[in-house]
Amino acid sequence: GFAQGLVLPVDGAVEADGALTLWNGCREMGFDRLTLANMTLSRHRLTLCPPKGRPILRYGPGGLQLAAGASALDLAGELADTPIHLRSGAVGLAWPGAMSAHDIAVTLGPEGNAQRFIISEMQARLTPGDIGGSFAGADVFLASVPLDLRDAHGMWSYSERLSLTEASFVLEDREAIDRFVPLVAQGASLTLADNRIATDALLRHPGTGTPVSRVEITHDLATGTGEAELTVDGITFGSDFQPIDLTRLALGVVANVEGTVTGRGRIAWNPQAVTSQGAFSSPSLDFAAAFGPVHGASGTVVFTDLIGRTTAPDQRIRVAAINPGIEVYDGEVGFQLTNGERLEITGGVWPFMGGTLVMRPAAINIGVAESRTYVMEITGLQASQFVEQMELGNLAATGTFDGVIPIVFDAGGDGQLVGGELRSRAPGGNVSYVGDLTYEDMGYFANYAFRTLRDLQYNRMEIDMDGPLTGELVTQVRFDGIRQGESAERNFVSRAISGLPIVLRINIRAPFYKLMTSFKAMYDPAALRDPRDLGLIRDDGTLLREAVDQDAVDAQDEAAAAEAAEAERHALEALDDPPSADIDEPDIQPPESEAMR
Repeated sequence: GFAQGLVLPVDGAVEADGALTLWNGCREMGFDRLTLANMTLSRHRLTLCPPKGRPILRYGPGGLQLAAGASALDLAGELADTPIHLRSGAVGLAWPGAMSAHDIAVTLGPEGNAQRFIISEMQARLTPGDIGGSFAGADVFLASVPLDLRDAHGMWSYSERLSLTEASFVLEDREAIDRFVPLVAQGASLTLADNRIATDALLRHPGTGTPVSRVEITHDLATGTGEAELTVDGITFGSDFQPIDLTRLALGVVANVEGTVTGRGRIAWNPQAVTSQGAFSSPSLDFAAAFGPVHGASGTVVFTDLIGRTTAPDQRIRVAAINPGIEVYDGEVGFQLTNGERLEITGGVWPFMGGTLVMRPAAINIGVAESRTYVMEITGLQASQFVEQMELGNLAATGTFDGVIPIVFDAGGDGQLVGGELRSRAPGGNVSYVGDLTYEDMGYFANYAFRTLRDLQYNRMEIDMDGPLTGELVTQVRFDGIRQGESAERNFVSRAISGLPIVLRINIRAPFYKLMTSFKAMYDPAALRDPRDLGLIRDDGTLLREAVDQDAVDAQDEAAAAEAAEAERHALEALDDPPSADIDEPDIQPPESEAMR
């Protein structure tokens, strides 16, 4: 290096051994220009002081020895044609030997777009051919990128280039609301040569040590341009690591995620702007969402603004299965994410029980308590496949249905079906019970009606659904044009009403998530667990919470009930066995009715 305009008092002595000593005490010096390697400092004045009892400089048989310190520094100039401003606390230097500096603050770059470095402590060894040391408590603020490096520490050396090795640091988001949790790096490296900075680091989750992304950064100090290449070799989510461990923005959006995500990203910057993009993929991802569990989500999501979390329009992912109440398979969903705040579902389509299930476009403001509506369109649902998929083994059905199922979630996250409807296509279909009757003692009238109506043909079926998903769902079923099917039992009652226009209405009230289980239990008692096993009743049938004394039932009521049951049995036997021809009264109409003139 060299100095221009150097102002330095020269005073010293020659000692008895011939050694030259200079500046035996504090001295003020100044310069117009001071150049050290590729750093040039502008006009400045400062006071240097030697160690107690020693001069600042001694040159003798032992070679050159230099020791001085300053209580503070405030220097400005250029580093490789880039503006630099350096301030510090106490600084001490000895040659050969060591250097120590505290509370260093470096501003690198033009005003308004400068990079800032704060170093709590820097130590160095200063010997010919070996200049280096350690640093600790360093913070780096990159103006071009909204990411900060905190609490960096490691080793540094200088030999034609500045190198940082074995570095550790914490990477933080500078946004008001953190988009990700702080990540840690160990074993990172940095080099500064020919006016260019190059770094390499592996970022990990601080709690679990899970590798998140490898980062390679290059930055040109002269132009203020640079880029960061991000490589995600594979983040595996499971019971020990979830998206919420990476970002709080995942809270309430997804949970119970299982699968691996890979991808690459690139962030580029210059004095005018920052751009970023990336693409991330998964071969199979399982997770739970507000609309139900998702299995086997696969595909690639392309980001046009990776930092701003904005994707390209109409991203498409495949979904092996999704279950909002009834599981659907092998579908595709389109979406676009904007600023990490708004998710626009551009639509979804699934094959659904012989037909198609289509999800209409919807918009979701992430992290906002709001009402959300998802509208599902059903086209061409086959009743036979519905029965098969729901494993309703003792039922058979035919018919084709179309409909719309709106699901509305309020601001609290509670969902309900509002105005859901399914309508059969002409010419209708059939509903029949093909199994054996499970309950043998339902009573005569119940068994009689069951045998008569176990096989129904219909011209039109309408199904309307309303109610909360977590409460009681009301389903109204209307059959028009009902008539007996081929396997139904025929008797004089069924023949008498066969020509009448019959409309059958059925109202079902049940919790939505239990509705299908209850439906199966109508013919398969094993579908419901014994309430005694659930701890709801005792072995004698009394309620566990309210021990109802069944012995207190009035004996007269029991006798009256038995008498009524006996009377009913005799009446039903009479219906089942019509009066014989021996009775004197003439028949009003023969048992086998025919056209009468």
